[in-house]
Amino acid sequence: MEFDNLYSKTELKHIVNNDLFENMLNHAYLLCGQDEVLLNYLAKQFAKHVLCSGGGCGACPTCNKIEKGVHSDVLVYPKDIKKGLVVEDVSEIVEKAYVQPMEAHKKIFILNNFDISTSQAQNKLLKTLEEPPVSSMFILTSTNPSNILNTIKSRSKTVNIPLLDGNQVETFILHNSNLKLREAKLYVSSSQGNLTKALKIVNDSDFIKIKELCFNIALKLNSSGEILRYSSKVIEYKDRVQEILDELSLILLDILYVKSNLPNRVLNTDKINDYNASNFSVKALKLVYGKVLEAQNKLKSNCNINAVVDGFLIGMLEVKHKWK
Repeated sequence: MEFDNLYSKTELKHIVNNDLFENMLNHAYLLCGQDEVLLNYLAKQFAKHVLCSGGGCGACPTCNKIEKGVHSDVLVYPKDIKKGLVVEDVSEIVEKAYVQPMEAHKKIFILNNFDISTSQAQNKLLKTLEEPPVSSMFILTSTNPSNILNTIKSRSKTVNIPLLDGNQVETFILHNSNLKLREAKLYVSSSQGNLTKALKIVNDSDFIKIKELCFNIALKLNSSGEILRYSSKVIEYKDRVQEILDELSLILLDILYVKSNLPNRVLNTDKINDYNASNFSVKALKLVYGKVLEAQNKLKSNCNINAVVDGFLIGMLEVKHKWK
């Protein structure tokens, strides 16, 4: 995947630069954020920065080997990114950590999605992090650091990675898909700065249909006679109702920004005229947004999906008319 050198634009690069300059490179770093794809990319760039004599130039043999995953001193775990580390993995890591580097001055272990590692695996790694070999360092990534043992976190330097801005996501989508600029903008707003989500929806054949359904619910649902029709359309995507509610919440926020004279915050800028023409009041928008959150919580509590969807649509319509 192409990333348009995002690493150079992050605070992480400045932190690593400073640690290298001060000769205070930590033995373990924990990169925390909401975007799995971005975290995994940054971990690899971090390794290049440390091992490349040009500070991660991206063109030398060292950088090329790390990028291709064939550098003997940059080891990435787990092999299956969707599965966390298990004890057997950590046994292998610990054994290799005490072996001197073959090509570089330091051996780097990238442990992606560390928060889904088993507690046994985390505990087994702990001793190595407490008494790390001088020639080895560890880069851990996590989208849910609350699942990581506090003892692991206390022995790592934590760096929080924020989500990207819309322009960076747009560039990423254009580089990694066949979409044109106008088409890409439809996905940028829904990705909310998250490359992981951007990739998911770009490759989702139903995404545009779902997004259009959400626009229609927010802007065209005006009578009780339409509730059954829209409810049926939502239930067609029964396994994705949470996603539909997420998308609806973004659209409602857009309308709220327009009604509050804050158009610069709008994500779907092509819909500003439609937002202006909608008959939502600011009061109604705030209440409906609360109903979205309420519906999402009911789904998490395994409430009946049909009842949740019908209840939300009825509640939305009632609020819309009560607070015109």
